[in-house]
Formats: sequence, C-alpha cells, structure tokens
Amino acid sequence: WMAMESVAARGEPRLVTWAHTPARGLEACAAAAAAAGYQPGDVQSFSRQTPDGRTLQWQLAYRHYTEAMLPSDGLVPFLIEWAPSCAAFTPAASAPRGIELLSLRAESAAPLEASASLAALGIEASDLLAQPAGAAPCSSRLVARLRTPKGVVEL
Repeated sequence: WMAMESVAARGEPRLVTWAHTPARGLEACAAAAAAAGYQPGDVQSFSRQTPDGRTLQWQLAYRHYTEAMLPSDGLVPFLIEWAPSCAAFTPAASAPRGIELLSLRAESAAPLEASASLAALGIEASDLLAQPAGAAPCSSRLVARLRTPKGVVEL
C-alpha cells in the first residue's frame, strides 16, 4: 500500500510520497484536479479506533498503490482530509513532539509533468520543486529537512 514495498525492494531508506490537505476541501480539490486533467483517485472514507477508544475518521484520494503507479515518482501527493470532529487527535496532533519539519523539497527527472500535476491539485510547483545546481537528476526524489534533538538532518 502506498508503494511501501518499494522501500524494502530498493534496500535503502527513502521518502516514498507525501500527503496534502487541500484548503478548498478534498472533494472540491479532487473534482478540480480531474477537470484539469489529473486523476487523484477516488475519494474514499476510512476510520479506525485510537488506543483510547475514540474513532478517527478521514478521507483519502490516492492512486499510490505500487511504486510504478506513484504520480511523478511520488512527488505528487495523495490527498487527505480529517473529519473536523477528530482535529484534536489526528496523528499529527497527537504525535510526540521533538522533531520539526523545516522543509520539503522535490527533485524531479520530469519537472514539467510534476509541475502540471501539482498545479492541478492547487499546489504551486515552485514552492516544492527545486533542482540542485548542475544537471537535472536522472531520478526523482523527495528530500525532507528535519530539526531533531541531535541537529538538522536530511532524509
């Protein structure tokens, strides 16, 4: 699921993809993306019980089933929207503190394709896509900069 098998298959840790919560709402974003020519996947509803017995509910739109299906090699996110009643106990709200995401950068082997797909989701490509100095990469990757108790690290 979500191409997680690709991490083990490649034998190296890496970020596979990421999630985006659209400001205009998941259903509206998915419809607008489809109208713009990008298919984010069907909107599906999910729920699970938390360890303290509360019900966590969310919706996803994704087509990130296997590595071969990752839009723009995982640079284009899946969409997620948490139920408003769950805002206080989503994984992000209830996770242990101590690590801060400083930045997320995408390096793309096909930046025009990635840019078009990101734009269809309402994401400004220039906010995410950054090519290192020199030639374009031969493969795509996500790079997260994190502030940890042991300093800043890149994944």
